[in-house]
This record gives sequence, structure tokens and C-alpha cells, in this order.
Amino acid sequence: GCVFFHKLRSKKGLYMKTYQKLVILVLLFSFSKTFSQLDLSHEVGIVAGPLSMQTDYGERNHFPSSNQSTFGVAVVHYLSFFGSNYNWRNGATWFSDHFKLRTEFSYYFNNSLEHKGEPIEGNRPINDQLRAMKGETKMYNVGVQLEYYFKNLEDYGLLFNTADKFAPYISAGLQYNSFDAELTNTSNGGLDVGNLPAKWQNNFFIEPDNTFSFTLSAGTRYKMNNIDLVADARFQSFFSDRIDGLDQVDGSSKNNDTLILFSVGIVFDLSNISR
Repeated sequence: GCVFFHKLRSKKGLYMKTYQKLVILVLLFSFSKTFSQLDLSHEVGIVAGPLSMQTDYGERNHFPSSNQSTFGVAVVHYLSFFGSNYNWRNGATWFSDHFKLRTEFSYYFNNSLEHKGEPIEGNRPINDQLRAMKGETKMYNVGVQLEYYFKNLEDYGLLFNTADKFAPYISAGLQYNSFDAELTNTSNGGLDVGNLPAKWQNNFFIEPDNTFSFTLSAGTRYKMNNIDLVADARFQSFFSDRIDGLDQVDGSSKNNDTLILFSVGIVFDLSNISR
């Protein structure tokens, strides 16, 4: 009877946790959907580039060993807060002149997570255990970010405005992340839990999971006829320390997992395509 009620409480807690995340996600995108129904300008694009993950692999305060390089790609949608038919200052506000709302769906992966640097040097058993650890992670992300442009967006978007080629911006946003990590430490790609370092024998997580993250970015657009090129540098901090499948509990890592993404891409103005 006790076991049954324990399982029941565990399942109820899991369902409540999932429900709360779904509610936040729905509210997140209802904001974007509300604006998409207005007479606003729409753009779509694709961006991709290298990213560096800061995880529990390697030494946290040693940049070369704690950064795991990989790749990311995203499909993006932009909302500008003014109509596609430009009308000189007709209803324009400071907000509509300087902000865009970006919605995106992205995919990150890393199939070469491993310990580097001083922790794997030497011939002690712990060095052998760390050298044997290999990890992978893949992640799907959906989210929004609000971009602030230093230049006036309506002026920048004018077809006859050939002087303003660059439009730099900064942004902040929130994402929902669904990830799946793997861990091996044997020559045939298996996992020998007893051969893991003691601090991880009960603290590895290789089941699909989800979390949230916040993003901070800086970048610029470059105007080319009916398209824009975009270059972006992003810092992303997750609300979880299990993106890589590991969660240190010995105090050696007090930070959640993070990443830095450098991306370039191309953006199309849908109003130009429909003309």
C-alpha cells in the first residue's frame, strides 16, 4: 500500500510539473499569436552556426576544457510592429520604430562531449574513469525574444533608403528546451555505472527531459535588396544542470549549463515575396 501511494504521488508530481511547463509555454506563444493577427509586417528566415556548450565535462573555470564545440540551426519568424504598407509616421510609435518580436524553432546537438585538460592527465583510476566517459546530447528549442534596434526600423526598411545597410540590435528572450542526453564509458558504447567516478554513479540523467532557458543576444542586420543578412551572438543560460546528462553534487559545479552561439542567416520579408 505504501509503495502504491508513493508511486501515485510521484506520478502526480510529474504530471503537475509537466502541466505547469505547458501552461507557461502556451502563454509564451499566445503573446506572439496575438500580434500575428494584427496588420503587422512578417519576415521568415533560417540561421545556423557554431556553438560552444559549458557543461560538467572538463573544468568549469578552465575555458579550453569546459567548452564543447558543436552546431545549431534555427527557423525564425519576425514580427514588426507596423504594417507592410509604409505610411510616413501614420500611427508610428517609438516602440514600433525600434522593436521586433522574434519567434524561433531551433535544434542543437553535440556528439563529442568528453573531459579534457588536467582531470584526464595521469594514471590514477579517476583519470582512467574520466577519460572513458563520452557523452552526447540533442536539443529542440522553441521560444521568443524581443529585439531592440538602435536605428529606426521603418526608415531602415524603405526600398529607396540605400544609405542604411546595417541595423545593429540587442535582445533578450525565453525558450522552452526539450533535450535527450547519452553517456557511455565502455569500448563497445555501453555504460558501466560501477566504473563512473563516485560522484556521478547516482547522478547521471540519460532520459529525455525538458527545461527553460533565458537568452541574451547582440547582432546586426545587413540589407541586400529584398532580403536581409543577419549575424548574431547569443548567450543562453538553462534552468537545469542536466543538459549534458550529468549533475555534480559535490560542490565542484555551482552553475547550470550554458552555451554561446554564433550564427549567420538570411531573412525574407513576406510582403516583398507576395508582391
